[in-house]
Amino acid sequence: MDSLRAEQSDGGSEAATRSHRAGNAITARSVIIGILSGVLICIIQIAYKINSRTVVLPLQSTGTLLTGPVFTLFLLALANVGIRRFRPASAFRPVEFAVVYGLSTVAAAIAAQDQLMQLWPMMVFPFRANQVETAALLKPNIPTWMVPQDPRIVEPYYMGGVSFWTWERISAFLVPAVAWLSWLAALGATMWAWNVILRKRWMDHDRLAFPCVQVPMEICRSAGFGGQVSGKLFWGGFIASFIVETLFVLNQRFPAIPAIPLTFNASAFLQDAPTPWNGLYPMTMFWSTVVLGVCYLIPMDILLSGSVFYLARKGLEVVGFAAGWREFGWDMTGFPYTRSQAAGAWFALFFLLVWAERRQIASVLQLAFSRSSPGPTDDANEPGSYRTAGRMLVGGTLFLLMFSVYSGMSVGVAVVYYAFFWMLNITMTRIYAQVGPPLLELYFLDPQKTLTTIFGTRGFSPRSLTIFSLMYWWNRVDRGQPQAHQLSAFYVAHHSGANMRRYGAWVLVAFGVGCVTCLVAYLHYAYKIGEDQFESGGWRETFSAVAVSRVNEWVTTPRGPNWTEIGFMAGGGVFTLALAKLSYTFVGFPLHPIGFALAMCYALEYTWPAFLGVWFIKGWLLRYGGRALYLRYIPVSFGLVLGGIVVPILWGFVAWAFEWYR
Repeated sequence: MDSLRAEQSDGGSEAATRSHRAGNAITARSVIIGILSGVLICIIQIAYKINSRTVVLPLQSTGTLLTGPVFTLFLLALANVGIRRFRPASAFRPVEFAVVYGLSTVAAAIAAQDQLMQLWPMMVFPFRANQVETAALLKPNIPTWMVPQDPRIVEPYYMGGVSFWTWERISAFLVPAVAWLSWLAALGATMWAWNVILRKRWMDHDRLAFPCVQVPMEICRSAGFGGQVSGKLFWGGFIASFIVETLFVLNQRFPAIPAIPLTFNASAFLQDAPTPWNGLYPMTMFWSTVVLGVCYLIPMDILLSGSVFYLARKGLEVVGFAAGWREFGWDMTGFPYTRSQAAGAWFALFFLLVWAERRQIASVLQLAFSRSSPGPTDDANEPGSYRTAGRMLVGGTLFLLMFSVYSGMSVGVAVVYYAFFWMLNITMTRIYAQVGPPLLELYFLDPQKTLTTIFGTRGFSPRSLTIFSLMYWWNRVDRGQPQAHQLSAFYVAHHSGANMRRYGAWVLVAFGVGCVTCLVAYLHYAYKIGEDQFESGGWRETFSAVAVSRVNEWVTTPRGPNWTEIGFMAGGGVFTLALAKLSYTFVGFPLHPIGFALAMCYALEYTWPAFLGVWFIKGWLLRYGGRALYLRYIPVSFGLVLGGIVVPILWGFVAWAFEWYR
């Protein structure tokens, strides 16, 4: 009898195990939907930046939560309602939702507005006919394998009206595309390796909250509308968002319809304000329902310190302008040297947030290159083995360095550039996971400006400075954050019970698919419509011109380190470390070092009113209702976020269908 019971128990256990494995399996349909939706989102994101007024689905790619993948989840959740009712055995499972979201968001992130979409505009620009004199110093230093240089190829790129799909144009871009795809492959693999190495520490040990990813994660975990993305509070938030966003859209088309303003540009008023208050120029305020919903999930000390330090920064800019220490205008040099303080703050954040993981990194590298294992490794549930991740980390980094050196950078410039590059990306990924602000923009932290401030330009060859400046295409503002989106894909999959090892491999595939789609689709639209005809093309011309003008300045007037700005960098770093010490020493200290770093690097330039307003709301809830009341209203914030994403996209479809913008 006991043996029979044991056999039955073993059989039941095996059946349960098989059922569990089947539930965690990554299915072909989820991979296909995820990859195809990623391709479609990449194309639509490009089309939206070409002519946002006529695109069928206005998919935004500037925030930390990409709207395309979330809208895909929304459609899949609606479909799953019907499937569950009529064919329950075929319903999509949580793991399948996670696969669809993860693959689509990884592909969409590399093709975001401020990432790979910038490559061709930057590289082609110096060879325009109208840049013959301005870019004369650059052109001899740009290898022919990096970009086509023939005017017969370049000029139609800007004028449009022709097809890219001719052998002459395809062959002209073939070698540059392969070259840059090799760079991107090394980049994606290295990001993947960093995320594999740090995932367990950050998710399981530090339990980072990923505030901006909570809505898609809840949809995935419920395989549709369930849990905290259901019920009266959630749908109440969704309806409120629907009303606000609908009135805003209709007001733009029919001005007689009243609307709740979601943004206010104070720059026009401040520019004409009496001195020194015009020193506050520029200032834009933004508080969409998505921003408000995400801010509700951000810790109180970050909300307060971010808004306080932003206002303090603007106040210091007024003081600097009044005292004659700063010129009037946008992003002017002078006191309080915002860019320099931002660099110092982020150097300090890297030390505070990432330096603690040095032993984990060292052990992985030892495992990767030692014949015998240094000890037991628990990587069975990771997206890849630590040995593979360590080898990819070293191999990918070496390839990136060799690529840049072969293209013309000196070894020293390449090493310093990629050191700063990874410092920013890893720290930014950590802040994305820990804080998840609705917008994470690092405009004041581009390596070209920061590193030439520290080291100067004297003694570097024109070719090295040229390639260094042209890499501005990747890190102008860093809003796409592909490394952070890779990690968020791991987070959603981990909490949905996916087979992480198989999932990790598909994430690499999705990254490659996004790269190829973006490079090819951008060329298709450029030759069909013309870069000069793009509705949002002007700013691309601006940042390309910045790269050209920087090289001209560096080569014609070389200079040494700027010790004044270096001093303010040191001050920003010391102040950040002091805030960290105070917040760790005194429980309840209201100001956080991350808030200071965000306020100084442009991340709160638009969203600071939402930070301050939500801080008041959360403070009131916590004071009079406690944590239980705050948790009770989280579904409302989820409804605001989902509604704020879905409703504008639906109205974009309506506007396209009825040709409202003609």
